[in-house]
Amino acid sequence: MKAITIGKNEDGQRLDRFLLKYLNNSSRSNIFKLIRKKVFKVNGVKVKEEYFLKEGDILEIFLSDETMDTLMTEEAPITAEEADLNIIYEDEELLVVHKPKDLLTHPDKNEYKKTLASFVQIYLKHLATRTFKPAPIHRLDKNTSGVVVFAKTYDALKRYNEMMRERQIQKYYQCIVHGRVAAAGEVLGYLTKDEESNKVKLMAHSDDEGKFCHTKFKPLQQLGNYTLLEVELLTGRSHQIRASMAYIGHPIVGDIKYGGRRINNVENQLLHGYKVVIGEHVFTCESEDIQSFIKEAQHGR
Repeated sequence: MKAITIGKNEDGQRLDRFLLKYLNNSSRSNIFKLIRKKVFKVNGVKVKEEYFLKEGDILEIFLSDETMDTLMTEEAPITAEEADLNIIYEDEELLVVHKPKDLLTHPDKNEYKKTLASFVQIYLKHLATRTFKPAPIHRLDKNTSGVVVFAKTYDALKRYNEMMRERQIQKYYQCIVHGRVAAAGEVLGYLTKDEESNKVKLMAHSDDEGKFCHTKFKPLQQLGNYTLLEVELLTGRSHQIRASMAYIGHPIVGDIKYGGRRINNVENQLLHGYKVVIGEHVFTCESEDIQSFIKEAQHGR
């Protein structure tokens, strides 16, 4: 017999879903078969598959050690290199990584395996809880590189998601835009999305479908006919920075969809999430594409 104390990561999970993750070498049909055979008890009482586990519950599994070994696959730790991750910071609650361009943060209908979230889950698959998948507290678009913060526990995910909603986490980007931006400013408006073209439109006034957006920017460096900007997101809308820069007449270099042009061998939009601030923690990383553009511009190429 094995006894498991339910923790915060498992609180609120249905028994059958917990068992599918915990007994990870078993099938769904076998899990239901074992539940019907009443080999599981919670706090000494036999329960059904729809029982919702609570923190502090004691789950007892009345199976031999040999049977348990066949139903569970032990996950050995792997390195960040093996998981194809560039780690910026890690502690018991957080994993902060540098997402490269051309990689989705989350799986979508077209791509499930090759995503940043999938790579993180592979890297952290050895965590003993088995039943919580580390999740990002924010995201970057596929073509945008930069800092992404993952919560490693359910409690951390809830807490940092709340901080994000309360705007207690600051996200800063760097981008190269067309034209000379002489002074800092901000863009306030409403975004509507065309699903067919996967493009958003920014309007000064609201309509029934528009979502409020707020973007601040300031010039960091003049590069001839281009400007390096720092951009702060005060709302987190899809394509918000790209649409905002186009709206003020300074589209991002390489961003064809929003009026930018590809120059100096630029094949991707020059937009990078370079800094995330959470309390006293400041997480940063550089974009090789942006740094390369700056060097070429400084040499007049």
